[in-house]
Amino acid sequence: MRLTNLGKNQTMITHTKHCNSLNINFDYDVYFSYSQPIMVVDWEKQTVYENDHKYSRTTSKHMNQYKRMCNRFDADDKGNYTIPHGTWQHKLVNESTIDRLNQHCGPSCSSQSRIDR
Repeated sequence: MRLTNLGKNQTMITHTKHCNSLNINFDYDVYFSYSQPIMVVDWEKQTVYENDHKYSRTTSKHMNQYKRMCNRFDADDKGNYTIPHGTWQHKLVNESTIDRLNQHCGPSCSSQSRIDR
């Protein structure tokens, strides 16, 4: 597991999962605003899970920054983010789903903990 400080009150935790059937590693990123997990990027399933709860202006700003950082979204002139048609999925999910995804670093492959300093 890697803990990365992305800015004031912005954190990302990256879990590395080893998939035995493919013999490769996948990352599973959990993005936090303050202490609340608000977005999960599952690189194995090619899915971005976004919390559908409306938060403060600052947390909404953090969410947009995370969307840019994960490099899966395109932005229009008004700052609206969408995933282009392709293999990636974007799912709006409730807070309890984000919490559950944060607690489990993915259902299909084993987790490999690693702390980088």
